Amino acid sequence: MSLIDDILSTDTPKLAGLKVTVLGLARSGLAAAALLQDHGAAVFGSDTGNSEAVQAAARDLATRGIGVETGLHGPRAIQADLVVRSPGVPADNPVLAEAYRLGLPVVSEIELASWFCRAPIVAVTGSNGKTTTTEWLGDLFHRAGKAAAVCGNVGRPFTAAVRDLPPDGVAVVEVSSFQLEDVHRFSPRVAIITNFSPDHLDRYASYAAYLDAKCRIFENLEPEAALVYNRGDGEVASRAMSGPGRRLSFGQDRPAGEGIGLDGNAIVIRDHRDVRRLLDRGELSLPGPHNLENALAAALAAADLGVDDATIAESLRSFPGVAHRLEKVIEAGGVLWINDSKATNIASGLVGLASFTRPVILLAGGRDKGSDFASVAAQVRGRTRTVILFGEAGAKMEQAWGPVFPVEQVDWLKQAVPRAAQLARPGDVVLLSPMCASFDEFRNYEDRGEQFKQWVRDHVASSS
Repeated sequence: MSLIDDILSTDTPKLAGLKVTVLGLARSGLAAAALLQDHGAAVFGSDTGNSEAVQAAARDLATRGIGVETGLHGPRAIQADLVVRSPGVPADNPVLAEAYRLGLPVVSEIELASWFCRAPIVAVTGSNGKTTTTEWLGDLFHRAGKAAAVCGNVGRPFTAAVRDLPPDGVAVVEVSSFQLEDVHRFSPRVAIITNFSPDHLDRYASYAAYLDAKCRIFENLEPEAALVYNRGDGEVASRAMSGPGRRLSFGQDRPAGEGIGLDGNAIVIRDHRDVRRLLDRGELSLPGPHNLENALAAALAAADLGVDDATIAESLRSFPGVAHRLEKVIEAGGVLWINDSKATNIASGLVGLASFTRPVILLAGGRDKGSDFASVAAQVRGRTRTVILFGEAGAKMEQAWGPVFPVEQVDWLKQAVPRAAQLARPGDVVLLSPMCASFDEFRNYEDRGEQFKQWVRDHVASSS
């Protein structure tokens, strides 16, 4: 029997007395360490960083009596029975590689949390649309009177949310490819794949390896569980065919089997009994074909867990959207400023550009994730009036786009705001849709979005 089998051999996971190392002390690492300690494990925290945030995490653990090291992963990190890996720790980390070599069980934070979750889990992954779909599901379940914990990659760690989630509630968990790399028993009641496009190629050896990680979301599905997949995405549909569980599809056409889609302008849901109309496409609260697919995925998953049609339709008409995804900041002097900081890859950035018919001044840049910017030069040129580049990736993006159309480059995003204001004309949209990660300049995409919004408001106020 493996250690994980032994831990899970009783109703409550047996962690008492085990030596457990938590690698990475960001939000999920802190929450995992606390959960482990509360169940009797001897916890040790380790992080290679030395930032103020890491030091604050170390102080937090120390007040709980948990041993901790920062600035390195030392030998003590693998003097453990079990290793919990935070998503920010890459697979080629030397200490993590040594843990694998020694045969130590390594689990992700979402795997650990799932051991303590007695409520059904709805897990959402994909390259784009994860956060909107996850938050929309939370709205659906809340309207249905369910205790829904919206957590995971969307913000609150799953290991924190699971503490007070009742068995008759539902865990709605956004999961990234990083979080799925070390799952063992993680088994959602509903697994959702929104779409696939190249991303995180700075961390994966190939696009196929990235997709392999994503598809671990359904490897442990029980026969009665559902895999909700995008039938309009060829790669998703192909890979979904190899998965266990029941297959339910969504797409912008009429569903041929069990699933959801469009019959003319009507959104219809089809199960083994009948085809039912939910509402017209034009009634959706969020515009754009990408949000149609997000809505379809969320509605289908909610229906499979028993949410009634009237509640689903109400949510689809009323859901307000999420922060940092095509979020209106302000409209002043005829110029609309939009915060799309959540667009951390090319595909998501193109969705942002396609959402406007007005002339667009695009602000793009940050930390490159191994993206092929040259491949989308024509698309960007066709949808923008001006492009202002910033951050670490600015030079690479200028090399890719500069020969095709004029671009400007500044050092940092803060400098892009006044320059965009100088260039903007009434009727323009200034769109922050970075197509890159935020970590060259900010803590995360939320921090980038919040600072951008403040800089825009400050600039508008000082100019009025």
